[in-house]
Amino acid sequence: MMFRLAALSAAAATVAVTAFAGVDALTSSEPEVIRIEVAPGELAECQRTLREVGAMPAVSDNGSPILFDDTDDLPRVVCEKSIDA
Repeated sequence: MMFRLAALSAAAATVAVTAFAGVDALTSSEPEVIRIEVAPGELAECQRTLREVGAMPAVSDNGSPILFDDTDDLPRVVCEKSIDA
């Protein structure tokens, strides 16, 4: 009875790890790109503002500093000229 319980536990753990690995493999590892469309005359200012914001230290929602740099999976933001302008 004890051997059967250990074998079932090992099988359940294997299934769980396999399922997690499968889901992880199916998700995109590339971060999303957020595009801000601006008028051609405002493009340089938009890019400058993004550089300034990118140089600021990362903080959590409550304002406390983030002590580890785990921002690789965050969306990237870029400025683009508006096609309509």
